[in-house]
Parts: sequence; structure tokens; C-alpha cells
Amino acid sequence: MSLGETIASLRKAHGWTQARLAALTGISSSAIAMYETNRRHPDAQALAKLAEVFGVSTADLLTSSSANQPQPKPQPQPKTSATAPPASDHAGPITATAGSTTFQLSREEARVILFLRMNPRARAFFESYMLSDDNRRAQLERTWKIINDFQP
Repeated sequence: MSLGETIASLRKAHGWTQARLAALTGISSSAIAMYETNRRHPDAQALAKLAEVFGVSTADLLTSSSANQPQPKPQPQPKTSATAPPASDHAGPITATAGSTTFQLSREEARVILFLRMNPRARAFFESYMLSDDNRRAQLERTWKIINDFQP
């Protein structure tokens, strides 16, 4: 069995679409499709991400021994969930839970959490911004302002 067939077999055994696998790994859907059809081969980093998500070793992926006995890995559950109030309710806090702890979020905090959960690549940018020094933050803010100034 080829590497592409192994990736496709494991993905299907987990019940995932190519888009879902792409979201879980941070690899584009088109790259996943090319891997599965053997038109492209994953580099070491992509191979490691795929192995981690499937719950197998990279050696198993390369030798296709796991394709005959896929072991579905439980899907990661978000650590924080927020429930938004009805659209007509624009005021007041939003209740969120993390494990057994319940706390209040502003609407803006809830929007940021929802955006980051729906856009995993944005999370990396957000984290790098939060860890940046003051000079780097100022540079990013100037860049953001320029981008917004040129939006129609």
C-alpha cells in the first residue's frame, strides 16, 4: 500500500473528510488531496503532524502497517466553550465554561475565542503577537492600520 493510500485509509477510518484532516493538521486541503493521490509526498514536518493526528508513528505511516489496523484517536475537545446569547441580545456578559469552572466573558472576548477556534492559523498569529516585544507590536499595529486604510 502506498503512503497516499495509507493516509486516505486512516482518514476514512477516523470518519474525517480531507477538509477536517487539513484543519486538524494545519496542512491545506489541496496538499492532503495530493498526498492521497501520490502526486505529492509530505515533508518530515507534515508527516509528523499526520502521524500525531492519526495516533500512529511516522514509521507506521511510511511502512503502511497501520493501514490494516487503524486505531481511531479521540478527537481533541476544546478546553473552553462559550455560548453566545441570541442575536437580539447585544448587552451583558456571556457565560463560558472550562472544565468545571464557569466564568463570564464580554461579547468581544467571546467573539475572539470563536474566531480563533474557527481559524486555527489565526491563533498562531495571535499568540505570536501576544508574545512580541513592544517594538514588534507597534510594527504589527502600523501594518494593520495600513491594511485597513487601503480596504474599500
